[in-house]
Amino acid sequence: MHHTHHRLRTHRLALCTALALGAGLVSAGPATAANVLAAQASLAAPATAPATAAVATRAKPRFDRDGDGRSDRVFRSADTGRLTVVLSKTGSVVPFTIGHDDLTGTGSLEVLPADDLWGTTATDLLTLSAGGALRLHSSEAPASTAKGLVWQGEGWQIYNKVLAPGDLTKDGRQDLLARTPAGALYLYAGTGRGFDRKGPFKARVAVGGGWQAYDQLVGTNDLDGDAIADLVARTPRGDLYFYKGTGSATVPFKARVHVGGGWQVYNQVVGADDLNGDGRADLLARTHSGAFYQYLSTGGGKFGARTYAGGGGQGLSYHLGQGGVPAHGKHNLFAVDKTGTAFTYGTLANGQLAARKPYGGAGENEYHWAMTNGHALDDADRANVLTAYNPTLWNDRGSVASDSGAFYGYAETLGPGDLTGDGKGDVLGLDPWGNVLLHPGLKQSDPPRVGPALKVGTAWQADTLVGTGDVTGDGRPDLVSRDGTGLYLHAGTGSAAAPFAARVLIGRGWDVYAHLAAPGDTDGDGRSDLIAVTPGGDVYRYSATGLGGAATFASRVKIASGWAYVHLS
Repeated sequence: MHHTHHRLRTHRLALCTALALGAGLVSAGPATAANVLAAQASLAAPATAPATAAVATRAKPRFDRDGDGRSDRVFRSADTGRLTVVLSKTGSVVPFTIGHDDLTGTGSLEVLPADDLWGTTATDLLTLSAGGALRLHSSEAPASTAKGLVWQGEGWQIYNKVLAPGDLTKDGRQDLLARTPAGALYLYAGTGRGFDRKGPFKARVAVGGGWQAYDQLVGTNDLDGDAIADLVARTPRGDLYFYKGTGSATVPFKARVHVGGGWQVYNQVVGADDLNGDGRADLLARTHSGAFYQYLSTGGGKFGARTYAGGGGQGLSYHLGQGGVPAHGKHNLFAVDKTGTAFTYGTLANGQLAARKPYGGAGENEYHWAMTNGHALDDADRANVLTAYNPTLWNDRGSVASDSGAFYGYAETLGPGDLTGDGKGDVLGLDPWGNVLLHPGLKQSDPPRVGPALKVGTAWQADTLVGTGDVTGDGRPDLVSRDGTGLYLHAGTGSAAAPFAARVLIGRGWDVYAHLAAPGDTDGDGRSDLIAVTPGGDVYRYSATGLGGAATFASRVKIASGWAYVHLS
């Protein structure tokens, strides 16, 4: 939407997290934390084994917290943002801790199983932050070590997907795979010596290119019973492929085998390890309505018929082992109504918005509001609300993000995310003459700030700019603009000098909407979606598909009515 400084009165900046603010079960009545947890606990129950013999050689489970020889489930609640583990031995659901510390609030986009990377028999794990910090945590770390942290590596934001498939090199150690936005795949072999200066991984080895064809990369552990980890990969159109592990660090996979089509009905495919005790790893898949189905492996990239494994998945924002590209940061809408009252709407994983909640209080000072998409300026997995006032840019923690007077004069201020690929959130300004200015996030700045303006575009013809976050699914934030009736996609490049590719027309007839806004990922697939509101207050969701051109967004779905807001972001 085009807005030239919509104003409201507020006393001071209040915290506006980008965590989802509620959860709901579509077919089972109002959501509560209890029924989401109960649904997940049901996944811990043993499945019915397929009519095939169990294998003689079994791969180790990738995350066995309770020591029963089976992997345990870890997930994040959309309404609280808290991590929880479902223990396979008892089916109990408990807060997720490693060592002595709760990992909630670490700003982690991904939680990865790490087996014994620290060189002990402890249950270890990796977390990957929005800013590109990969951290190894061990339950046997000294109590004085914050969150069990025993190793940390920087610079991992160059990858759009990092996954822990299991032992790829047949040495008994957990390995990693990492993919760049351009589609290059690298293998990091585990050393089992995370306690020394060399760290838990060997130097990366290039596996090959072309992996950008997949929107889901799923590390599965061993699907066929040879104790070597395998991989499945899905295209945006729904074709699933099986990559059999070879045990080689340089050529880790055999040629792909087509598993089947139709997998686009799922917003996440999850590597679940062995669900039925036959020695083969299995898959879970979550529908857009939140239902989980299990696919039990019969070997060779083949699976038995799917069986229902529980509901409530729309209340989960993350599941250990899921295949999608991480959804960076923003998971809500910020709205201001005609009275100047501000609200937030959290997102679920089924394309719906949670019930609105009030934001902040009332007061004397006038502010101009914009919400950053992508991850925050301060390396947390949340968005920031930014305000321009006299003529300072403030963040929602009450500290100065910039004292440049430019922000007060911008016709639009928005934050698509990390445009430059350095792990810091950036801010864009559109001036009245159509110039686009980039304010890069500054490294090692406390409190977090953005730098002086860099002109990255001129003569932009747009009545609306929307910092959508990652629409295309490549891990880079994108921009959507409207010019009259036309809607355009400006794909992110990762370059500070030219952060967007040339605009591409993706639709006509968009002048029927009074507002366009970016809520982040609303349907649980990791891609950022679009919200459009008519002058009469009808609200439509356009889900990003991972496809291009006119198919960039799926057909609209009405999700609300009666919205009378003067500002949405």
